[in-house]
Amino acid sequence: MTQVNDLELAKTELLTGDYALVIVKDGEVLFASKENSIGPIYQAVRQFGKTLEGASAADKVVGKAAALFCKTVGIKAVFARLISETAVEILTAAGIELEFDKSCPYILNRTRDGMCPIERLALDVDDGMALLEKVGRFLGDIR
Repeated sequence: MTQVNDLELAKTELLTGDYALVIVKDGEVLFASKENSIGPIYQAVRQFGKTLEGASAADKVVGKAAALFCKTVGIKAVFARLISETAVEILTAAGIELEFDKSCPYILNRTRDGMCPIERLALDVDDGMALLEKVGRFLGDIR
């Protein structure tokens, strides 16, 4: 199955299954989560690593961290309901096929009165593996 079909499948699952993230490779759903935030993409990257190379991802919200994670593991196509401008730049520069509904300067926090803490954490990081460690520490601190 082609990546375009994988992306369409991921997108359909995301939109009809009330998921926050769906990752598809070779016509099969590898990972799906209804949990919001960076947790699902972080978990998928930790669990599957480079196995995600060539996969397609559909995510409700894609910020810089999610974009770097996709780039790092070799995801080839991404659909986002909402995406930050920095994430668009990262994915486009990496040659990753991209579709999205809406873009914004940056992802907001849950109370919508400032920047998402993961976006803030990712501001000065351009290496996906280094960011994976930072996000892991952050998630450990808040759980």
